[in-house]
Amino acid sequence: MRYYELLYIVRPTMGEDELKAFIEGVAERIKAEGGEILKNEVWQKRSLAYPIKKFKQGYYILVHYKSEADTPKRIEEFLRLKEDVLRFITTYMLKKDIKVYENKKEEDGKSE
Repeated sequence: MRYYELLYIVRPTMGEDELKAFIEGVAERIKAEGGEILKNEVWQKRSLAYPIKKFKQGYYILVHYKSEADTPKRIEEFLRLKEDVLRFITTYMLKKDIKVYENKKEEDGKSE
């Protein structure tokens, strides 16, 4: 299993319920592809560096997950088909960030 960080930007005109449903849909897709969500965080509406599809702002969503090596490609294909997504990027997580999740997992195992 590898650790990944996915950052995607969705259009700012989404309502609160619509945004929540979209985020849950992406998380469900990651789980359906065999991934495990470690963190799913909304950074709220922020200004874009340049207009994208005539939008000057967007909601930034950060997802940390672990999965097999071919899952990020399938997730990116899924996001590419969504009209609400303005941009996305997937990267490998740094070793120091991975240690945070591994230490957390060990602490959870000791407390049981």
